[in-house]
Order: sequence, then structure tokens, then C-alpha cells
Amino acid sequence: MITLVFWSSLGMFLASEWWGALPVILFVLVPISALVSYRSSVLAKCLIEGNATVKLYAIDGFKWAFIASAIFWLWSISSQAMAAGGPLLGANWWQVMKYIFTISIPVSLIVGFIGGAHGVVFFYLNSWQITANKQINAD
Repeated sequence: MITLVFWSSLGMFLASEWWGALPVILFVLVPISALVSYRSSVLAKCLIEGNATVKLYAIDGFKWAFIASAIFWLWSISSQAMAAGGPLLGANWWQVMKYIFTISIPVSLIVGFIGGAHGVVFFYLNSWQITANKQINAD
């Protein structure tokens, strides 16, 4: 929920018309938030068992954000290559490869680093929550 609320709020604030951000929220942020929720619950089990580190959370966040971004770009490239419109309309093989290496991979790396930063934030949020829960249950 934190991911969805934070990025949705930021997107609506930065959009010229708030309703213009709704398709991105629905088709991009909701699936990403579901992935973040799933990975956070999996890693929380490791944190409870004492097997999690900041590095594990950061690497996991980077890995899954990079994978999600690469899937998005693959989907985007295939739809642009097969449909009318987009930067790949009438592109040859070399132009598609140039697009992949100059746009898709660098953007995926940036998204991966954002995912890694999310991982670090969620490590500390989950640690704080688990510590607070143990203190409450100890009383």
C-alpha cells in the first residue's frame, strides 16, 4: 500500500490533469505494488528468522524491479513493432537493438536502482515493525 499510495500521489501531483495519471496507476502501479507486497511478505519471513540483511533486501528489490521493467519494455517493444505508431514503426533490426541498448536497458537499470532503494527502505520499515510487535507481545 505504501508503494501504491506514494507513487500514485506523486504521479497525480506531477500530472497536468490528475485523471491523466489514472491509467498508469491502474496498469503499472497496481501490478508493481502487488509485486512489492509479495516480495515484502517473503522477505519478512527471512527477517523474522534472522536471515535477512539490508544487502538481501537491496539486491532483491533491484532484481525484481529490473525484471518487471524488462518485461514492460519487452511488451512495449513487441506492441510497437507489430502495431502502427511508436518509435519502432518501420524500424529495422539495428534500430530495434539501438533502442534496446540506449533506452530500454538504461531505464531498466534506473528502475532497478529505485527497486533497490525501496528494498532498503522496506528492510528498515519491516525491522521496525517486527521489533515493535515483539515489544508489544512481550508485555
